[in-house]
Amino acid sequence: MPELAVDLGTPIFWCFFALAMFVLVPIVEGRVRTVFLAGLNLAFATLCVGRHGVPVLLAVIAGAYLAARAAHTKSLRSIAVAVGGLAILVLFLVHKLPSFALLPGARPVLAAIGFSYVALRLVELLRAMYDERQPVPSPFAVISYLLPFHMLAAGPIQSYDDFCGQPAVSERLTVPAALDGVERVASGLFKKFVIAQALQSVFLTGFTVKGPYLFVEAQIYYLWVYLDFSAYSDIAVGIGKLLGIATPENFANPLIARNLIDFWERWHISLSQFIRRNLFIPIQVALIRRSGGARPLAIASLAFVISFLLCGLWHGVSLRFLIWGGMHAAALVVTNLYKHATQKRLGRAGVKAYLAKRPVRAVATLLTFEFVAFSLMFIVYPFAGGS
Repeated sequence: MPELAVDLGTPIFWCFFALAMFVLVPIVEGRVRTVFLAGLNLAFATLCVGRHGVPVLLAVIAGAYLAARAAHTKSLRSIAVAVGGLAILVLFLVHKLPSFALLPGARPVLAAIGFSYVALRLVELLRAMYDERQPVPSPFAVISYLLPFHMLAAGPIQSYDDFCGQPAVSERLTVPAALDGVERVASGLFKKFVIAQALQSVFLTGFTVKGPYLFVEAQIYYLWVYLDFSAYSDIAVGIGKLLGIATPENFANPLIARNLIDFWERWHISLSQFIRRNLFIPIQVALIRRSGGARPLAIASLAFVISFLLCGLWHGVSLRFLIWGGMHAAALVVTNLYKHATQKRLGRAGVKAYLAKRPVRAVATLLTFEFVAFSLMFIVYPFAGGS
């Protein structure tokens, strides 16, 4: 399940959205819009953390800005990334582990801003500065990138390059675009508060009912997670369309994925792209260079394992999530090995014909669906004495 930093069922969020529409849509000058957008995002984050959390919130923003500037300076680059990375890790552990004694007063603030997502945006920012892909951001840009009010609920995780690539002032909001945005928001609200809520209240028991219904509940729980999670993304994308803020798509019909590689190209897309950019590809490239290009499949397998074990720990620092990440890593490795073996045996034309067969597609989709359903069930199943 996504980490929920903002309750979309309260009127405060929607009043703030209305204020953002009133303030941002008429602005036609880039710098003015940048300042006002940062002010709105900071104001909303302040509402989330409360008066006592403001010092921690400002410290996170100031630290991110200073680290970004230092990472863009050649003489300070390595030190800035090392110190910044350590700070992100410490804050992440403070956020995720109630037993972590360091900075306990910061935990409610980090929870209020959804620090799991903020941490990944911080990594994106530092990498962009280290690689000199983008200029040093202004404090206003840092605020709007790290704390976009419409993405605090449950992502998505926008890459820093995409954030910098959007125009300072969006195109004028047309009636068709406005209707598209409203429809997307309404779709998200319907999925969240009607369909997902009905499934939860009628069918889900927290896996406390044993017997054949356990299998049924695993299917429904997967559907509920998808509907509930994708609803937040729909709302974020819709609000982004109305405000002229680029907001990444996060789902692309994952229920019909035919294997785990296909699944992760459709599910929580912004997270899987983050993993690909910042974990899988860097690990793979480093290992290939070290090995001289030998054993590429073994290297890809190791990169999958490391990346998805860390993905599991990002969701939750616990044995359950570590095993969940390991399950997905193993499935990705098997899928990748099977893909290469099939292509070697049948050739590209043969593989294309094989994949086009409807029975093959149906069986593959069913197996993928069941694997994902039971991996999700494993996270929440009430094992005796387990956690």
